Amino acid sequence: MDENTGKFLTQQLYPDLKNWIPALYRRFKTPLDKLRAPIFSSPSDLLNALKSNQVKPDSWVTLECKPSMFGPFLRNHFITPFIGHHTSMRLGPPLVAENPVMAIMGQATSHLKPVGMYPPIDDDLYQICLYPSDATVCGMIGLIPGVNDLVEYLPAVSNGKNLSFCGMSCNVRGVVRQIDPKLLTDIGVPIEQYEELRQSGDIWFLDLSVDESEVEPHGEAVTTEMWGGLYASGHIEIRDGELKVDPLVDGMVESIKKVGFEPHVTQNQAKRREITVYAQGIRAVIDIQSPIYSIHMDSEIALQYKDNKKKFDAVCKGYLDVINEVAGICNVDVANPDDLDFSYTNSEKSYSVLKSLGADHIADPVGIAIRDWHRKRGK
Repeated sequence: MDENTGKFLTQQLYPDLKNWIPALYRRFKTPLDKLRAPIFSSPSDLLNALKSNQVKPDSWVTLECKPSMFGPFLRNHFITPFIGHHTSMRLGPPLVAENPVMAIMGQATSHLKPVGMYPPIDDDLYQICLYPSDATVCGMIGLIPGVNDLVEYLPAVSNGKNLSFCGMSCNVRGVVRQIDPKLLTDIGVPIEQYEELRQSGDIWFLDLSVDESEVEPHGEAVTTEMWGGLYASGHIEIRDGELKVDPLVDGMVESIKKVGFEPHVTQNQAKRREITVYAQGIRAVIDIQSPIYSIHMDSEIALQYKDNKKKFDAVCKGYLDVINEVAGICNVDVANPDDLDFSYTNSEKSYSVLKSLGADHIADPVGIAIRDWHRKRGK
């Protein structure tokens, strides 16, 4: 090939080379980034590295964790401070402490964190949570300092193929993303709250939706137990008349008893004077100052979710029937029959509440911001 022919071919190929080089760079860069990705043994280790700027946003990381479809309940909740009349009234792993008195106090005043499944973000895109690989509970809530922070987790966005190993101890490889202030302020979150979230480490999530992301289970890929609280929050809108409290309490007792529990009734003699109906593994609160109530059931959700959800739904459905029955007896016009917020999958409108007067009642602004991040990325 003479010199002129070589120049001609180079001139013809040069435009294509300019396009090939970036494509080749991207093709080899991602595998290299994955190989160089730092490894973290728990979500808390990764969060600490993010807070100290040891890991930058949009970096690949490998995290040892337990992926789960269950995340913290979206709304704030109304719950009794005590689990019952003795420390074994709560199911699931007990709280332990070096100080036996603190262990007893913690056990008596702690609840399994209310959890639910987030609605899908988009076709084949889901929001999940990454818990410590040895976690047996999604978290705890309670009066004793430190109880609410016992289990640190990291939110994640995942495609469908990476959901197969939920409930198992895994190594996941993905890209760290950061919620910026504008994403939160666009959905009505004050800038002051962004700073609180930044300092607490609640502005990051892991992107497992990219094609190169991986989820690899440890060992024999066995699903292990995970406990959380199935939670229902309800209110009764009365157009006319007045509901009697006693039949509502009796109805809650019967709804709980029908599914196999042995309920007790007690009333707080101070402040709101709310009434609690409780049994081992379940508790319900009925406010007598406002027409609101809640139900919380301790549930194993990784292996026995179907049976526990069936039992919980029966309690909820039974109590909705009680409200309508009592309303009929009392000649009360209820504006929102059968209204009970206990299923994320049937309440995608929950994510629009931040743009309403009820914005203060949303407990998970980062969850909404993650959805906005995906929508803007898609554009």
